[in-house]
Amino acid sequence: MTDLKSRLEPIDELGKGRDDFDRDYTAILYSHAFRRLRHKTQVIFYPQNDHVCTRLDHSLYVAAISEVVCKNLQSRGIDCDPMLARAIGIGHDVGHAPFGHAGQEVLNELAADIGGFAHEEHSLRIVDKIEKPRERGSVVGLNLTLAVRDGIVNHSGEDPCTNISPADSPNLKGKSYPCTLEGCIVRVVDKIAFLGRDLEDAVIVNLISEDEVPADISGKIGTKNGEIVDYFVGDMIVNSDENRIALSPGASQLMTAMAKFNDERIYKHRRIESYKERTRDILQTLFDRFFKAVNAFGNRIDRYLQHDSLQVLDYLGRFIGARSVLYFKEEANIYPDKKQLYERIVVDFLSTLTDRFVFEACEEYFLPKHIEIKA
Repeated sequence: MTDLKSRLEPIDELGKGRDDFDRDYTAILYSHAFRRLRHKTQVIFYPQNDHVCTRLDHSLYVAAISEVVCKNLQSRGIDCDPMLARAIGIGHDVGHAPFGHAGQEVLNELAADIGGFAHEEHSLRIVDKIEKPRERGSVVGLNLTLAVRDGIVNHSGEDPCTNISPADSPNLKGKSYPCTLEGCIVRVVDKIAFLGRDLEDAVIVNLISEDEVPADISGKIGTKNGEIVDYFVGDMIVNSDENRIALSPGASQLMTAMAKFNDERIYKHRRIESYKERTRDILQTLFDRFFKAVNAFGNRIDRYLQHDSLQVLDYLGRFIGARSVLYFKEEANIYPDKKQLYERIVVDFLSTLTDRFVFEACEEYFLPKHIEIKA
């Protein structure tokens, strides 16, 4: 039988008062990758309005809602662990690119030679390899349990299915259902969390008005995020059991209708589409610049640090230097072609950047600094 609490490297001491999933939750919570989500797009690009959802907010919502669902199922005698659901929820999106799904589309194209880019699989790569660099035998990555890693890589909330059962065994390659009931909860909650919040944010920034929401949706579940979450979560708790996580047929139809409305009226809005085009140009340009630098300097880290006028190259060099064992020893055989190895490095680096850092990098490259000349 598969040990879902197994780790890449065993841990002798979890710390006082903590179990395995408590440990995983806090490891993700305190990670750099999680903190960077506060400056990564959810749907509204680079929001300046403090009330608009960021990728960090979304992750916290998913973690909190999933824990609530778990506790309610637990009260009905169903065996599920709220902290496991919370850990998967808080970590499910740490692999997202800057600028949300628009950024993911660009990175997927740029990474075509190395297998593409999908945030689910990349979230697992982040927690396993990128977040905490290996240094001469140190613990690999965040060293999470198998159950949390399986839940993260198989969380895809964009999947339209609202009636899912756990897979028979863990699958760390992704494109599967999670192997735990808690992972299935996160997968459905992910969709609940972003549909309602995306709708409310679109109203806040005047992409749409509440009056535009079809009456068959607003009349049954409202137009506020809290109303929408409350409706779907309540339905989910009643209709799930120890073998599956599910919505009722009526709630599932409403979710499908709401997803269709959001897609047509929000995600494909002309303003959002315009931002996507600019995102494409920006990330493509930075990819070319970073690849040129990595191609020139390789693993000679001191070369990156000599560019006083380009702090972004300093960051790039430090990023590579901290992971030199990963790239130039562990993965050199996976990517024997240097071009592919360097593409891997640049895609990894780009994926970690926040929206804000991307703009600052562009400023460094294209806006010359004023130099004062003293008489």
